[in-house]
Amino acid sequence: MRKIHVMDAVKIVFRIDFAAAGLFFILNLFMAVVPSLQTLVIADFVDQVMALGSADTQNRKVLLLIFFLVALVAYSWISKSLTELVGQHIEMRLRAIFKPWLVEKISRLKYEAMENESIRDKISRINTNAEVQVREAYSCLLRLLGLILKVAGILVIMLSQVWWLAFLLLIVSIPCFRIAMKSGKEDYEAQADVTKVSRVNEYYNEMLKKREYVDERTLFGYQQEYRDKFLHQYEKARNYTTGVRLKWFIKTKAGSMAVILVSAFSLAVMIPLTLDGRLSFGMFMALVNAVFGIVQNMSWDLTYCIDRNAWYNQYFQELEEIFAMEEEQGVAEHEGMEKTKKKVSEFRILEFRNVSFKYPGTEHKILKDISFQIQHGKKYAFVGANGAGKTTIIKLLNGLYQEYEGKILINGEDIRNYDRDFLSNVFQDFARYPISVRENITIGRKDGVSEEELTAVMDEIGMRQTVDKLKDGVNTVLGKIKEDSQDISGGEWQKIALARCALSKAPISILDEPTAAMDPVYESKIYRNFQQISRGKTVLLISHRLASVKMADIIFVIKDGMVSETGSHSQLMAKGGLYKRMYEEQAKWYEEDRKGVNTVYES
Repeated sequence: MRKIHVMDAVKIVFRIDFAAAGLFFILNLFMAVVPSLQTLVIADFVDQVMALGSADTQNRKVLLLIFFLVALVAYSWISKSLTELVGQHIEMRLRAIFKPWLVEKISRLKYEAMENESIRDKISRINTNAEVQVREAYSCLLRLLGLILKVAGILVIMLSQVWWLAFLLLIVSIPCFRIAMKSGKEDYEAQADVTKVSRVNEYYNEMLKKREYVDERTLFGYQQEYRDKFLHQYEKARNYTTGVRLKWFIKTKAGSMAVILVSAFSLAVMIPLTLDGRLSFGMFMALVNAVFGIVQNMSWDLTYCIDRNAWYNQYFQELEEIFAMEEEQGVAEHEGMEKTKKKVSEFRILEFRNVSFKYPGTEHKILKDISFQIQHGKKYAFVGANGAGKTTIIKLLNGLYQEYEGKILINGEDIRNYDRDFLSNVFQDFARYPISVRENITIGRKDGVSEEELTAVMDEIGMRQTVDKLKDGVNTVLGKIKEDSQDISGGEWQKIALARCALSKAPISILDEPTAAMDPVYESKIYRNFQQISRGKTVLLISHRLASVKMADIIFVIKDGMVSETGSHSQLMAKGGLYKRMYEEQAKWYEEDRKGVNTVYES
């Protein structure tokens, strides 16, 4: 991919809205030449007034010059407001077109990229007010161009009158520009360093204000402790940023003082030149006014614009890095290209063959030469201690990570050649969408779901009564975002996730701890119902509650990234190995709990 830099802001804005971008450019360009025109008109006006006689032609020329001055001032006022209006229009267009394009790109990044902390920080920086960043980058480029033209125009006029003063002013200004460019880069890098601290601070901020934490805030009373941590992180970020900005200010203003001193020297030199008649009084007055103007431009505005452009150049470099990253689909839809992945027409067998895997940036292998087969129509369970590799198997199966040793085969072919739409997943941390019950359940179905089908799956999952109690039934918007929305319990949300999976036409259903918020009795009932719903499908179940996996045809016991035992519940119990010890340990917990409850009642 070609290198992206701040000049790409121009291409993006023109691509989004050519007419508005062009008008914005013209308005800024005309504003840049106004000071030079004003200088020439003021010089001529003062000279004409001083030489004013009774001649009508001379009077008419003075009136004409006054008209030009008024017109230039009026244009400056009008164009400033018009430029702001067009700038807001460009920002809204960027929000409507560019921001969704960027979000789509981020949503298509590989899963392993999204798990990388530094990449998440980078995404946070480029995605925050992205439309404002691009519009400001374009504005800053035009402002820089305008200031260069404005200063150049005055220097050209000065060059025609006192050439060596113009060169002196230009030479002193060059170091200021170099300092500004370096400071802009340092400022952006400082923001990158602060992003990590700010993200931690935002977590504390959410804990202190979000509704989902209110119960435990009240019970545990941790407000003061985390308020102090919030303030500590905030001060840490603020002090660091303030320090960088202070250094930037000192460097910039030190250079600016040199420009101011040279400008004052220039004005002092022009006084005797005016008295000697080598410089007209009108030109002297006009140059005094112009030099005071460009002192502001060169000592602050121009260096600030160079600083900002250096900052935005860093922003676009990070934007380039994000757009250069591989996408999950492997193909960019927004570039008009079609997917190349094949579809699974009929699922027969899935195989892990000598698969080993370690997470990016680590050396420890989570999976170690693991092999097993999944056949059509059977129910499978994966059990084992935390960290054994169960969820990693599911991540590889879903294609969330593509780099691994060995082979994962679907119907005898590499799974990486196939689209993953043959899988339907329910995870423990499933998404809770702020949309209606109906949309939450049917979100994975593109072919439409009939009322009968929707009602049947809600009955089988056991959520029909809950939905009927909601004020708008299946059309009730869930969550806490909208005023008219309603929230439901964690267990009911899990039923929605299970219903979503049950409605899917994918031949393989994956349930990764999907009933953690339910009691064991109801969990067992849900799984029995799900077996009926998913008849004819292949089901992969991950659960810590071994009583729930008894119904599986085959259970894989995972230990240290390998398959330690394989068989049905009865076969594994007969073997007397790891599975039996785990099962009996959990059974003992339930027995102890039951005895404890009985003891309480007896006493």
